[in-house]
Amino acid sequence: MRPQNVLDWIAFAFLLIGAFAWGYFVTDTNILDLVLERIWDPLDDIVFVLIALSGVYWIVRVVTGGRPRAS
Repeated sequence: MRPQNVLDWIAFAFLLIGAFAWGYFVTDTNILDLVLERIWDPLDDIVFVLIALSGVYWIVRVVTGGRPRAS
């Protein structure tokens, strides 16, 4: 399923960031912590929450087939 609107693309971008973060995590390096803590300490936590919410969003999109809800 391809991203079809702005929210899809934003969630997809966070999923990609999360995938790369997991790749580094396997090597015992938390890359988001290293990069974002220099800017602002809670920023890495916020990004991890956004990654988790993006994952939930995409799970719902895939399970529902991306159909818009009936009003």
